[in-house]
Amino acid sequence: MGVVRNLLIAAALVVGACGPAEEPGGQRTTFIALAKDFQGFEDWEPFPLPANAVDPADPHSGGPRTIYLNRRPPGGSTAFPVGTMIVKAPTGEGAEERQTFAMVKRGGTYNQAGATGWEWFELATATDGSVAIVWRGLGPPVGESYGNAGTTCNDCHKSAAANDFVKAPALQLKDLSP
Repeated sequence: MGVVRNLLIAAALVVGACGPAEEPGGQRTTFIALAKDFQGFEDWEPFPLPANAVDPADPHSGGPRTIYLNRRPPGGSTAFPVGTMIVKAPTGEGAEERQTFAMVKRGGTYNQAGATGWEWFELATATDGSVAIVWRGLGPPVGESYGNAGTTCNDCHKSAAANDFVKAPALQLKDLSP
């Protein structure tokens, strides 16, 4: 299984090294996020979760968290643009013991049976501050955990289809106009 995972990672690196696919006019159609793209996410625009939004049973809000957005969509957008990166990281006491998750608008035909265009990630921050990808894809790999047993990323995010599958109240497209 490790060999297959390494081959998939190598293939993603090769594709990512080729750069994003673009339509005529420079509009990005696909984006494959690499670990380097997550470096310094704490410097992106922060959206701290209010204290009353913390639910210990939710894998994303078990304890205080901050949502980080790499860039706001253009005003009037009905979807997040390809290349949008959202990280939900634990903060406060015990943060290093809780998981950091991310979603990236990969675009193209990715995840058509779920949150169309979105790829899911778990990230880990090393003691030197560098960020690594623990897993990526349509959800966690077999044997890895994701919050509540039996729940997938797509299961939870499908309820937010009207907001391009982004659930965070602070990241409602109608409210994000620059």
